[in-house]
Order: sequence, then structure tokens, then C-alpha cells
Amino acid sequence: MGFSIPIAGVSVLALAALTAAAPYQTPGEEATDRLFLIVLVPAIVIGVLVQLLLVVAIVRFRKRKGHATPPANPKVHDAKLEAAWTVAPAVILAIVGLFTFQALQVTDAIPDDPDVVVRVVAHQWAWNFEVTENNTTRMSTGEFTVKVGQTVVLHVESADVAHSIWIVDFGLKVDALPGRRNVVWFQALDPGDYVIRCAEFCGVGHSAMVATIHVVAA
Repeated sequence: MGFSIPIAGVSVLALAALTAAAPYQTPGEEATDRLFLIVLVPAIVIGVLVQLLLVVAIVRFRKRKGHATPPANPKVHDAKLEAAWTVAPAVILAIVGLFTFQALQVTDAIPDDPDVVVRVVAHQWAWNFEVTENNTTRMSTGEFTVKVGQTVVLHVESADVAHSIWIVDFGLKVDALPGRRNVVWFQALDPGDYVIRCAEFCGVGHSAMVATIHVVAA
């Protein structure tokens, strides 16, 4: 019982913190966080239940005076219980799978006609951007600007070693790899300056590999 109470308390606090979080900055961030909450709730219930059953089993079946000999004919099968612990996880996985598919429809469905296309090239240790909007392309290093509400598609690649672009406030992260192009998208919902970091250790200048997205009012 002592173990299950702290686990339940920490889980409830985490759930409350996520629920009371600041407004989402992109549709993808919202879809990802909602999926996380959908997975978190059954995980908390299952975790607490397993801890309680473990404590009950330890207390009830421990070796003690007058209970040193096991039952002569212990029950080793229960068809209803075995069916329950097979069907219940299957139902949970089916529900999680459905919501995962819905989340992927938001996070991984790249818009066919985006407002802005940005080619992101990672270098040791800087980010280069080639921003195309309205058939006009502009180059920049360390920053680029888009407008609130625009759909922005990123084509991410690397000129040297493995990097990973991480737009912290958008909850968006994708690898930047040499010889390969990964494609992601976002739609910023609020103006502001948003930090880009490298989330893959790429050498001595890794910590200084920072850039900024300027999101301005439409």
C-alpha cells in the first residue's frame, strides 16, 4: 500500500499539471498532448491496481505462524479471470490505437498546399533556412519569420552529421540526417519568438546550435 499511494499521487499531480497547461501553440502539440493524456489515464489505473494486488498477495500469502503449509488443492485456473485479463487489455489497446490514428491524422498529414515551405539544413553548428512563400525564396541563418495561422512545411536535412531539430514550444522534434529529408509541419496559433534547438549530440558546439522562429501577427 505504501508504494501505490505515492505512485497514484505523482500521477494525479502530473495529470493536473498537463490539464492546467498553457494554451497550445500548434494543432500538432494539442493532438499529441491529448493522446498522452488518453494513454496516461489507463496507465495510472493499471499501475495502481497492479501495486495493490502485489501488496495484497505479499501480505495475505506471506509465510507466518500457522500458515507455513500451502493449501492441499490450490486453485490454478479461472476461466473468467483469464478471459477478463485478455479482453480488457485488447479493448484498451484498440481504443488507444484509434486515438493514435486520429492524432497522426493531425501531426503526420502534411498539407498539400502549405502557405510556406522551409528547407532546413543543419550544420555543425547552425541552422540554415530557405524560406519559400508566394513563389519568393529568401535565405537566412539562425532565424526565419512566418505569420500566425500560416501552414508551414519543413523539409529537414543535414549537411554533415546527425542532428535533430526541436521546436521546444511546439512539441515538435524530428531528425536531421545526411542524405535523407524528413518532412513535418506546424501552424503557429500565437505570435512570439520560438526557440529551435538541436536535440541530437553533434559535437563540441552542440549546445550553441540555437535558432529562432519569429511568428508575427497576420
